[in-house]
Amino acid sequence: MAESFSVQPASPADVELILQMIREMATAEQRQDSVTITRASLERHVFGERPIAEVFLGYWDGDPVAYLMTQARYSSYGGAPMLYVEDTFVRARAQGRGLGKKLMAFAAALAVKRGCGSMQWTVGDWNAPAQAFCDRLGGIREKGRIHYSMDGKAMATLAAEAVR
Repeated sequence: MAESFSVQPASPADVELILQMIREMATAEQRQDSVTITRASLERHVFGERPIAEVFLGYWDGDPVAYLMTQARYSSYGGAPMLYVEDTFVRARAQGRGLGKKLMAFAAALAVKRGCGSMQWTVGDWNAPAQAFCDRLGGIREKGRIHYSMDGKAMATLAAEAVR
């Protein structure tokens, strides 16, 4: 029997599996202390009334071995939607089979199907293997932009200055 890989939309019944894969990915990236996501947060933001992200699970011969999280964005310059890939993750036991590329191909097909003008993602500046992988996919390293993030006290301080 030939082995096969398929990608399916996750359901609320998959929340614990998704959380487990998020923790596995964080451990692989040596960032396990950064994981603060809760079951309630994932349920609300992925499967709730106004979802802001989507999760897809990758199965190798029926075994859940990968996950993909995406979000919709909109380009004010291009006037078209964009698909942002938040996470791609393949469990250690399934790595080396080209499944990461299959997940990204799935994401690209999803972007095309939805009429997106582009697909975007980020890679840690320390993660040379992931950078090489993205280069092989044909991804273009964005020039002229530095991606920022804000949370905690800095975000609360700025929010306090909002016009009410």
